[in-house]
Amino acid sequence: MTRVLAAVVALALGCAVWFGIETASLHPGDNLALVDPAATASVSAEVSDAVKAVFSYDYANLARTERAASEVLTGDAVRQYQAQFASARTRAASEKLTRTTTVRAIGVRTLQEDDASLLLFLDQQTVAQGGGAPSSSVAQLAVTAKRVDGRWKLSSLTAL
Repeated sequence: MTRVLAAVVALALGCAVWFGIETASLHPGDNLALVDPAATASVSAEVSDAVKAVFSYDYANLARTERAASEVLTGDAVRQYQAQFASARTRAASEKLTRTTTVRAIGVRTLQEDDASLLLFLDQQTVAQGGGAPSSSVAQLAVTAKRVDGRWKLSSLTAL
C-alpha cells in the first residue's frame, strides 16, 4: 500500500512539474485571443464592420462601397478586393442589385499586438430593384487583419 501511495505521489509530483514547465512556456503575448477578451472583442467588432462594409453594396451608390474599401483594406486585400469587386460592380449596375452582408459568426484564431487571423461565416442577401425573390447565399471567409494607425484593417481575404 505504501509503494502504491508513493508511486501516486511521485506521479502527481511529476505531472505538477511538467504542467508548471508547460505553463511557464506559454507567453500570453503569443496569442492574446486566448487571454484578452477585450482585445478579442475589439478586433472581432472592427473586422466584422469592415467585412459588412466591403461586401455589401447598392447599385445606386457603388462609390460608397469603394470608399469603405479604401478605408478598411490594406496590403494584399486591396488587390484581392479590386479583382472581385470589378465583376460585382458590373453585375450590380446592369441588374440593379443590392447586396446585404451579415456576419453570422466570427472567431479569432490568433491575435498578436498588431496582427490577427479570423474566420467569418457570412449570410448574403441580394435583391434586384424590379422585385422578385431575393437570393440568399452563405460564405466562409478567412481574414488576416493588421492594426494600422490604431484601427484594424483587412490585409488578406480568402474565401473558404
